[in-house]
Amino acid sequence: MIIRVDKCSTFGIKNALTKSIQYLPKLLINKQLIPKINIGEAFQYLGRYFSFNMSDEHHKSELISLVEELMADIDSKPLHPKNKILLYSRYLLSKLSWHFTVSSVSKTWVTENIDSKVNSYIRKWLDIPISGTLSTVFLTRNKFGLSICPPSVKFIQCQTVLRKTLKTSPNEAINDLWKATSNSKNIQYDVYNSTKQVLKDFRSGQEDKLHTQLTCQGSFFTNITKFSLSQLTKIWSACQSNLPKNIFNFTVRYINNSLPTRQNLARWGLSPTSDCSRCLAPETLLHVVAGCQSYLERFTWRHDSVLNFLATSLQTVSGSHLYVDFPGYKSPSIITGDTYRPDLLLSTSTSTGTLYIVELTVGFESNLQKNVERKKSKYKELIREQNEHFNSVKFVNLSISSLGVFSKECSTFIEMLNDFDFQKQHQNYCIRRMTTIAIRTTYYIFCCRNKEWMNPELLSV
Repeated sequence: MIIRVDKCSTFGIKNALTKSIQYLPKLLINKQLIPKINIGEAFQYLGRYFSFNMSDEHHKSELISLVEELMADIDSKPLHPKNKILLYSRYLLSKLSWHFTVSSVSKTWVTENIDSKVNSYIRKWLDIPISGTLSTVFLTRNKFGLSICPPSVKFIQCQTVLRKTLKTSPNEAINDLWKATSNSKNIQYDVYNSTKQVLKDFRSGQEDKLHTQLTCQGSFFTNITKFSLSQLTKIWSACQSNLPKNIFNFTVRYINNSLPTRQNLARWGLSPTSDCSRCLAPETLLHVVAGCQSYLERFTWRHDSVLNFLATSLQTVSGSHLYVDFPGYKSPSIITGDTYRPDLLLSTSTSTGTLYIVELTVGFESNLQKNVERKKSKYKELIREQNEHFNSVKFVNLSISSLGVFSKECSTFIEMLNDFDFQKQHQNYCIRRMTTIAIRTTYYIFCCRNKEWMNPELLSV
């Protein structure tokens, strides 16, 4: 066997009276002195550092340097925030996996030193201020998050894999090693059965925090989980991913209520008042995008932008008659009279057949269900009247949020598209377009707060 001296090192410990000390051994191979590990220094074996006092300082220093280097490198790339997040999730965390498996650092240290550095970059990429929570970002995409986790969760997963491997190994000596280390600081990770359980518990904790502690920043999440149509969440997430950087970050900050409304600015000490410049009511996010009475023209513009696309899409339905409360179309009043005027009517026959009464509402997330109930009550009598003229009357209560989230009641909209033989791909296209129009118009309304409204043309994406 050939031993290369330049690939070797010596590390010496000896007894000195009543204690052990490190010394510099002199070992030769083929008359060549093997390099020595200096006093106080450590050597690395299989990724782990060993020193005389068995300190983690060398490994901690390497971990901090590695994270700073990789995060700075990702930050320097001219990439969309979603791609920077993706690089962090798939590249950086994988680079840390072996370190988290073999080192003996604690979760507390990882949280305080590694999480804090990573979180500062994530905030920078997503324009989230220090006062904005990241709990919404850590949720899965089907719950309007970005499906990422902090390094501390990856650390727990790595320790879980390590502990489980030791415990379930067919080698008895390895089992003994697990028993011998069952009183160490990482014994807490024996409670997990898999890495999926670690992630599930972490995200469950974030959801609980949004529900019970961060009630203001968790308002969107609380209302959406109750009242949204979950089967369309994947489409919403896809729409968000395709947005340009500024609007993408707007949606993230909208979700955790960290946008610079006057109420937030006053809370942060950056504005002398929290009142709206138009009506003097508190300028909350709800007030700006769906509540201010001085902005009704803007909200109508958003509503009509969505309605215009919907009407254009339904024009292709053969053998039907379309009535839209919008210039360029026959008025719904032709059928309903002047007492009721829903947004859109679609009949399969003038005298017999089915009449679809479509009422579109674009409002704040906390009002999703209220809008549904209000419109049901409003058109109850109209539905009864039209049942006398049509074999079937179907009320499509199309209530969506300012950020393009469809309410549970919108299942009637999906049923209507199925009745018209819209293919699944075509249905998804319509939903994507309506979602995108709602998001972009809300973004524009927010950007124009406290400014004069210039009556822009209806948005068509």
